[in-house]
Amino acid sequence: METKNYKRLPYGNSDFRRIILENYAYVDKTMYIEMLEKEANPNQFFIRPRKFGKSLFFMTLWYYYDINYTDEFDTLFGDLYIGKHPTPERNSYAILQFDFSGLNTSGEKEFVKSFSESVEMTVTHFIDIYRKIIPNSEALIQKINQTHSGNGALQFAFDAIKSAGKKIFVIIDEYDHFANDLIAMGNMQGTDIYKSTVAAKDLIRNFYAQLKTAAKSSIVNRTFITGISPVTLDDITSGYNIATNLTLNEKYNEMMGFTKTEVDWLMNETGVDPAYINVDMEAYYDGYLFNKNGANRVYNPAMVLYFSIRL
Repeated sequence: METKNYKRLPYGNSDFRRIILENYAYVDKTMYIEMLEKEANPNQFFIRPRKFGKSLFFMTLWYYYDINYTDEFDTLFGDLYIGKHPTPERNSYAILQFDFSGLNTSGEKEFVKSFSESVEMTVTHFIDIYRKIIPNSEALIQKINQTHSGNGALQFAFDAIKSAGKKIFVIIDEYDHFANDLIAMGNMQGTDIYKSTVAAKDLIRNFYAQLKTAAKSSIVNRTFITGISPVTLDDITSGYNIATNLTLNEKYNEMMGFTKTEVDWLMNETGVDPAYINVDMEAYYDGYLFNKNGANRVYNPAMVLYFSIRL
């Protein structure tokens, strides 16, 4: 009797490419790429609780749409839904991804400096990884480093990609991570740091206003933004009011997180006895339903995977 070759549990791993290439189990969510691309508005906003698979989904989007990975399409996606049903926009973008976790939120000045540096570092990395299509990339990076232009660095990226005749897909992960930290810090200090640095100042609004302008001019052709709360979105609405909020849309109820069927598949693929999961999940964890008409409840992937490796 042939022994089943089990896949590895992807606990703590959000690198889609590594998961596929190094024999980790991947719960296929790529059918949602097709659905998102068919949405009338290409500027999309979607929130979920922490540790719900947002970063992995973003990395999946990155490798699917990135022009740098055209030659790896069949290797990465050939066995998945989207590989069998590729969309018109696959491998057609330069990906500009921001991650606003880890910013310094100890005070107003510290946050402003940290946010500006994060934007600059992201843009310089973007120019570096697309140096094959961006003319004078070294000079652009040097100019950003010398001027410390903060949000102004965005324009360097937009102009460079426009000159190259390409389009940008902007992905923003943890868009509100700093906001949650600022609110918590303000509560500890007895001051409203969040209001003074986000709601009352133009730093964040200007960042999103630049994205909005680039989107209207079609330099930025797609955006996908996620976090855990809609609070900050409300405060930046004047700067970025073009996104469609898909968070509570019924058809995207299961886009992130695992359904019971997916958990059972995962346990079978990785050699974990599903009986353990079935009993405990049904008894102690009834999952999330983000729309009352959602077909299935979904479970937090990090909690499922952590429990699995402890068995």
